[in-house]
Amino acid sequence: MWQVFSCTYGSTQPSLMSQSSLFIDIGNSAVKCRTCDSEVFTQGVDLFSLKLLPKADLVWVSAVAHPNIVQAIKTQFSNVKLVEPLKQYGRLTLSYDDPSKLGVDRFLAMLAALESFPNQPLLVIDAGSAVTFDVIDAKGMHQGGLIMPGIRALRASFAKFSTNDLSINTSELKNSTKGAWQSGTHAMLVSAVNSQIHNFELKYPGGVITICGGIVKEIIKELPVSVKSFDNLVLDGLESYSQSMG
Repeated sequence: MWQVFSCTYGSTQPSLMSQSSLFIDIGNSAVKCRTCDSEVFTQGVDLFSLKLLPKADLVWVSAVAHPNIVQAIKTQFSNVKLVEPLKQYGRLTLSYDDPSKLGVDRFLAMLAALESFPNQPLLVIDAGSAVTFDVIDAKGMHQGGLIMPGIRALRASFAKFSTNDLSINTSELKNSTKGAWQSGTHAMLVSAVNSQIHNFELKYPGGVITICGGIVKEIIKELPVSVKSFDNLVLDGLESYSQSMG
């Protein structure tokens, strides 16, 4: 079954473009989609079905994995735009010499953050299968980023303690090995995120920190209250990109 999330970007009023455009974000573990005026639908990649996608004249796709899903989408829709990072787009200039080496999800999340907070230093965090951090200065110059393992990779990183339990509950001390491993990997992830936030705030006082990703709701209470949480920052960026490139 698809899970449904509210649309958080742009106008909800139908337009000529929104009635025929579909936006799809293919991540490592899940696929999200929406039209300009619909809710967001998400489904695990193993359960993804083309049958549940709405009809559209134009489909915009962000994909960091699963080329088989991209190919299936191309067979179902006649006009598919597969987005790739650009060295310079709007206010954003990437620091990568080869922009194709930057994940398109990071590129689009940065675009969406700049759309919401123009002319301000930004730390853009995506806490998904991997945890990524990107810094942009007030002029829109990307300063570079970091990539760290997400909770699934952390939990599987030591064979002796490996678990498929991805629950994020607490980093408190535990009195069982399983609990200690889950709590310890939780603490590692949250500590890493808070460390990068602290470093950013020291260098860019008054800058804006945004975060998105599948575990945000579980860890947001352990982050500074100033952090701006978004449900679908990559889709927001994909829609923003389409409005000037379509």
